[in-house]
Amino acid sequence: MATDLAAKERMARLMEHGFCVIEDIADERLLNRTRACVDKALAEVDPERLEKTKSPGSLIDSNDYPELADLIGNPRALAALDGMGLKDIKFWKAVIISKPPGGPRLYWHQDCLMWQDPRAYSDRPPMIFLMYYLEDTTRWNGCLRLLPGTHRYRHILHDMGEAHTREINRIDDPDDPRFRDYPGEVDVPVRAGDVVVGDARMFHSAHANRSGEKRTVITIWFHPFFSDLLEPTQSWIHDLMHRQHANWPLEALAKIEPLIPDYRGAVEPMNRNRTPDRRLRWPRSVDPG
Repeated sequence: MATDLAAKERMARLMEHGFCVIEDIADERLLNRTRACVDKALAEVDPERLEKTKSPGSLIDSNDYPELADLIGNPRALAALDGMGLKDIKFWKAVIISKPPGGPRLYWHQDCLMWQDPRAYSDRPPMIFLMYYLEDTTRWNGCLRLLPGTHRYRHILHDMGEAHTREINRIDDPDDPRFRDYPGEVDVPVRAGDVVVGDARMFHSAHANRSGEKRTVITIWFHPFFSDLLEPTQSWIHDLMHRQHANWPLEALAKIEPLIPDYRGAVEPMNRNRTPDRRLRWPRSVDPG
């Protein structure tokens, strides 16, 4: 009963605020295997590429790192999501995001890529993230920052440009308003082994890393209630996941088998759309002028 109540509370928080934290969901063995994968990936990445992603830190996709399958398919996390009522979950990709010592702030952004799909304007998130931090995080070393509620309501940040463009990743303009503080933002410090479950539609960022050690998060992108998405959306998720992980060995794929999208229709994949239309309303308390 206590477990059921905790799951309901997490789901209520995800629906209302756009995120929840599940504590102690990855054990030390899993974290250490993931840390070894991160070290390998960082050793292989081109330093010039890292310079192009100065604000977020390394953006290394899971394409070449089947070692991440254990974390992606973490049974404890999947059971927790299922208990929350998040069903029919399918995987897109994972990203290794490591912010080096002295790494600057991450800009505010939201990562929903399917704003043409009606699901993007509903209670059910079309896309969620699981963020596993490999170190304990604080404001000092670059913990997560969130703007709760922005997964369901419009914010002035929606009109300030898209995420992950070359200019904002390189911090061409340090005075860009996407680096500022905003009313209502919250810090989300966590311990290594916890996971932050978040709605991709919510604006999020991170503090600068002022510590002397790297701060790494593995962000895993999932699509709950996959079969309820429009067919072009399903087709896009299926196509990208399979193409990006085509070189994964069967042993690694077996670890995430229930999460692999299997769209069998003939509809062409959607075009990415990072910008919500008028269906995303301002909160009642805000007069946009």
